[in-house]
Amino acid sequence: MEATGITTTTTTRTGDREEKLHGYRRQILRAAEREFGKAGFAATPMNAIAATAGLSLATVYKSFSGKAEIWDALHRTRMDALLEAVREADAGEPGLERLLTGLRRVFLFLAAHPAYLEMNLRAGGGWANSVEGAHGIQRTVWSSGLEVIAAGMQAAADRGELAGLDPRIAAGMAISALQVWLSEWVASERAEDPEVLVDDMTRRLRLLLTSCADD
Repeated sequence: MEATGITTTTTTRTGDREEKLHGYRRQILRAAEREFGKAGFAATPMNAIAATAGLSLATVYKSFSGKAEIWDALHRTRMDALLEAVREADAGEPGLERLLTGLRRVFLFLAAHPAYLEMNLRAGGGWANSVEGAHGIQRTVWSSGLEVIAAGMQAAADRGELAGLDPRIAAGMAISALQVWLSEWVASERAEDPEVLVDDMTRRLRLLLTSCADD
């Protein structure tokens, strides 16, 4: 009975430590998102993340091996949530309307997570062709996103919905539109309702991509 009691106590303590570590990691990721959004990956020091998290630098390093691991963990967490939001719209026949609905979900997700949006805007370059400039897992995330949108554009082209555009060019146009509309929204200090802006973006994209389809 004594051994069982010791085992139970040890298990409880281990569980408490793991729960505490998970709490620290969540705290650090929230802080890092704000700091990366303000200064970008390269210019953000670990002590700034620690200060924003309200933790010691030692605790931050006990929770993550370094800045690169924090960056990758943050992108994984946000991208999992973003993909889940897009999957909710991933129904019906493949084609332009389903793709535009997915782009709408991406726009609204980024608008709802301003620090994460700032992180991606601050990465520099055009989203449609800046994969090589991305850091860590962000490179994989962007590359996968481009492929998914290009596949959606290919499905739209196969249905005769595009204006004779190469699907990869059409995908680049869609991603560039996302970046431009969101950048302007941030520059305007988020003055307009994102729902209104995304309606305008998808309407104009639809017109642009299909304007010659009936010629």
